[in-house]
Amino acid sequence: MNISLFKEICSTYATGVTIITSKNNKKDYGFTANSFTSVSIDPLLVLFCLNKEAKSNIALKKNSFFNVSILSNDQKDICFQFANNKLTQKERFSGVETTDSKNNIKIISKSCSFLECRITDLISAGDHYIYVGECLNGGINKSELNPLIYHKGKTL
Repeated sequence: MNISLFKEICSTYATGVTIITSKNNKKDYGFTANSFTSVSIDPLLVLFCLNKEAKSNIALKKNSFFNVSILSNDQKDICFQFANNKLTQKERFSGVETTDSKNNIKIISKSCSFLECRITDLISAGDHYIYVGECLNGGINKSELNPLIYHKGKTL
């Protein structure tokens, strides 16, 4: 199978959109991820995938904690800001309202929900790492928010 066909097939599967955040040496890191899913109830586990070349790997490998902010459909601009590889980590957070978790890692404000996690496993898979994390805390925005959806290369 060629890469173009593979990407086109995968794009027909609608996913939610998240921002994964972490911290290293007082520097905030974050990126957009739609490769997020729940894994287990006992223990409470989630996973996401990240390209091995991504700068966020620096923080994730040194600080075993991360947060997942599940974006609302009002947060398309934030989605694209954190997906922009031309921006520095500091620029990605510029103008974005956040709060700090118990582990002092940024949570994107006004998102649908968030999870605070601790990395339990790191798996090498092709050109990506699979991070598995145990959920330690979380919260749901009580506003009537709809999630941001990614489908066929577009956010909905």
